[in-house]
Amino acid sequence: MAIDWTRTATEVATDAYTRVSMLGANQSLSAYQFDVAKTHLNGMLKHLQTYGENQWRRTDQTVSMVQGQAAYVLNPRPDTIRNAFHVDANARELEMGRWNYDDYDRLPVKTQQGRPTVFTVDRQRTATNLVIWPTPDAANAALTLRVSYDRVMEDITSPTSIVDVPQEWLDTVIDELGQRCAATFRIENASVALVRQRAQAGMLDILGHDAEETILFTVGDQYAQG
Repeated sequence: MAIDWTRTATEVATDAYTRVSMLGANQSLSAYQFDVAKTHLNGMLKHLQTYGENQWRRTDQTVSMVQGQAAYVLNPRPDTIRNAFHVDANARELEMGRWNYDDYDRLPVKTQQGRPTVFTVDRQRTATNLVIWPTPDAANAALTLRVSYDRVMEDITSPTSIVDVPQEWLDTVIDELGQRCAATFRIENASVALVRQRAQAGMLDILGHDAEETILFTVGDQYAQG
């Protein structure tokens, strides 16, 4: 059973223009049409990330520690950091506590050395730093951290770029791209209206389709009643 179906940027853009009746049978994209679609696709992918975490984007990376160093640039740059773990000499992973940056900023001594137990995130426009405390001492500098995060969706850079979304999202992404391109070219017709309506409904579906379920641990009645 095959489950590896993907679409290139050219294929997605061609389908999008066709759905809003801007391309006919056997017609090809112009260079300008592709550039417009590429701009919209990249903007759309970045916007979709702002709606929250996705299971399909979850991955991890290993960070090598340096004695006395607090900040580490994460590469590739994460979209959202979920957890960080201190990996000891026996490969045991110890979950680190998470602070917001204001908490870290209030520390009177940020250079204290020892086993890092907490982390915070210093996110800039083009880089994300993992900041840990205490900073590693000599023994911990030989160890590593594992960072669990949601990766950034990959940019569309060429006509052959694979559109970095799950198969379940492709149909809606094509509709959304079609209605955006139609707006750019000031096209309004029955096809655009249908695609716009379908895109709005589809976006609501895809944004929550793989959200992680919340698991609640409850105490039995005999304990809860005290």
